[in-house]
Amino acid sequence: MTFFTAYRSIRLPYMSKILFVVAFLLFALQLNAQKIVLEGLVLSDSLQKPVPGARIQLKGKVWTKRILTDRNGQFRMELEKGLYEIQVQHISFGIMIRNWEALRNEKISFYLKSASQQLNEVTVQGNKKGQMQTGLNNYHLLKADDVAKVPGFLGEGDLIKTLQTLPGIGKGGEGNAGLFVRGGNAGQNLVLFNHSIIYNPSHLLGFFSVFNTDAVEQTRFYKSGIPSEYGGRLSSVVDVRSSEQIADSTIIEGDLSILAAKVNLKVPLGEKWSFASSIRKTFMNQTVWPLVNRMMRKDETSNSVNYDFYDLNFSAAFQPNKKDRFFASVYLGGDDFKMSVQQFNIHNGMDWKNRAASLSWKRSFSERGLWENTFSYSNYRFNFYLQQEGFKAGINSVVRDFSYSSVVQSSIGRHHIKGGLNLLRHHFKPNTPFSGNTYTDFDYGLQNTYNIGENSVFASDEFRLSERMTIYAGLRFTYYQHKGPYSSTEPDGSLNTYAKGKTVSDNFFLEPSLTMKYYLNKETALKLTWSDNVQTVHLIPITSASFPSDIWMPSISGVPPERGQQVSLGIFKDWAEAGYEGYVDVYARRMKNVIEFSGGMTTLLDNLKIEDHVLLGKGRSYGAEFYLKKNKGPLTGYLSYTLSKSDRIFTALNEGNAFPFKYDRSHDFTLVSAYELSKRWTISALFTFATGNAYTMPVSRYLIAGNVINEYGKYNGSRMPDYHRLDLSAGYQFHTAGKYKSILSFSVYNVYNRKNPIYNYYLARGSLNSGKVAIQEKSVALLPVLPAINYKIFFK
Repeated sequence: MTFFTAYRSIRLPYMSKILFVVAFLLFALQLNAQKIVLEGLVLSDSLQKPVPGARIQLKGKVWTKRILTDRNGQFRMELEKGLYEIQVQHISFGIMIRNWEALRNEKISFYLKSASQQLNEVTVQGNKKGQMQTGLNNYHLLKADDVAKVPGFLGEGDLIKTLQTLPGIGKGGEGNAGLFVRGGNAGQNLVLFNHSIIYNPSHLLGFFSVFNTDAVEQTRFYKSGIPSEYGGRLSSVVDVRSSEQIADSTIIEGDLSILAAKVNLKVPLGEKWSFASSIRKTFMNQTVWPLVNRMMRKDETSNSVNYDFYDLNFSAAFQPNKKDRFFASVYLGGDDFKMSVQQFNIHNGMDWKNRAASLSWKRSFSERGLWENTFSYSNYRFNFYLQQEGFKAGINSVVRDFSYSSVVQSSIGRHHIKGGLNLLRHHFKPNTPFSGNTYTDFDYGLQNTYNIGENSVFASDEFRLSERMTIYAGLRFTYYQHKGPYSSTEPDGSLNTYAKGKTVSDNFFLEPSLTMKYYLNKETALKLTWSDNVQTVHLIPITSASFPSDIWMPSISGVPPERGQQVSLGIFKDWAEAGYEGYVDVYARRMKNVIEFSGGMTTLLDNLKIEDHVLLGKGRSYGAEFYLKKNKGPLTGYLSYTLSKSDRIFTALNEGNAFPFKYDRSHDFTLVSAYELSKRWTISALFTFATGNAYTMPVSRYLIAGNVINEYGKYNGSRMPDYHRLDLSAGYQFHTAGKYKSILSFSVYNVYNRKNPIYNYYLARGSLNSGKVAIQEKSVALLPVLPAINYKIFFK
């Protein structure tokens, strides 16, 4: 009897058994579905407003279930019939405890009373379920307390720097605020502030972001399984939100340090609406930089630095009735940086500005349904110039967006369904050059402009297949258009001109995503994610330094969208009673149409079309992430470690062979800890270590016809020194009197004065005429050890 004959003889009985097993499993799932469903809403007792992030805990005889309310104060959970003790708590409210017997499906509303005296206790308990409570889509949830526990630069905590301490997020080095997530570049992250896109979230050369922590309530960070309502990026989403709650009393905060001054104000304008503002202004040109310049002034190669920035945040919340809520937000921020190279009398300068505004309207059409409409605006401007002996040249770049989105979500049975649309209009002026001297300004002709339309619809379903298994499936569909005015040169030299509003090119894209989560027990879960994403805008790397000199460019003919696929598998564990949580997550991703620029900053002065000077290649990365956090007791903190590899393949580079990505990190380690010495004293520390950046180093030089000719080694075949740094801080809370509170903090940045270089350059000494030239490699490091003092007051 052959194998195929035997297979045919057993196929039908065997298939019958399989069908029987499948039918039995479906029947078991159906029986398992007959459970009690508890749905509810958590409201503040005084104003009856939804309380997002409230912790609901049900204690039964066997199982203890925990869940957090969503942004609308709603929650939903399934459980067995029986008696339960329900605990509802939030950091801004007291704890409410009641007994409940689960007999049938039920909807309950809970009302929490304000209890500021319990803040310390509630804060600790509310953070117990860190990663396990981050939900289905593998996001990290950061709040103001999380940022405050990480030692900040000159005593100032920062959101983006805190994100960089998490696993899977590579460090760009000193002076770089980029997030290099799982082998991606800084432009592959969608950064949102109250729905508006922020194209450059960097302040102070990366030591600060544009997000004033006093104007931020919470941040959701996705690095895998990105939900379908977000689109247009390959690596991650950073969704930053301000508080939309209506203030019930006037709150004034002040913060003063050697770096900056901050003032925060919240004012109720009646029972139904309130206004909030947050202002931050630095004065480092009078405090920090004179000190740094003196410390760095050692020889003729020293540099002089001047830099300042500001932030303005304004918001208003209005709730005319129980069903409708309005929220408006405005952000204005700007930076001005200057650096002089004393030896050559060269003065570099750059300034950049972010503008963002949004208006949202949320309407609850049922206890389980919400409709949200949002209008948003973004504007980013960047200018760079170089000046020497009366001649000045540079470029400026502009991105401007208008957007409208409409999203509907509802819970139906075991399903949470979400769908909507997004209409986005981009306007790009990537490289407008200028140059001149005291007498003449040069004319470069028409500016390069690009007008883009990007219309998307999406739908997703998060459903519980069983008590242990949850599945999220999402799909995003995008219609992309490049519209005139635009001109292009054909291969035969002819010129094609497109009138305003005429379609130059268009395309359709699908972005599916899938996440499956299986609970092994109440403390352990396995999670599998897969996604296929498309990115239609590109961050063009112009220089090898870590400065924010990159330029944004849309996808057009000849510059296709970037595409990426990612799969990850992880195990997540929460030891709730002991106060620990952690995970191990392994991932692999591949990308195509990643971009490198074939020129440099000086070539942009020719008013060239960037699309004619880009190289397209492929990228791939894989790695393992380890995370362990302690969130209970006087000593808290976390450890994160990433073991990874990321490379690129370009036909025109390195003879078509793979080479390391500039921000490839074999090892990336961070340890953050905070210790409460007493009710008044708290100390914290941060130590970080990472493999140095990859770069291409000259290996030999020749004198040919009086010129120095460099011969380079393998592309990105060399490494900068390993990056490591230790920061310490201590805070003392003075005795509070009534509603007044003040905190004095001390910090030391770069405790052991590690010189982490931002780039290398080569200094030639000697004479070409004599044929004797010595080349010396030099490094440029930004900051030495820096102490700081900070004083903060709070009045309500």
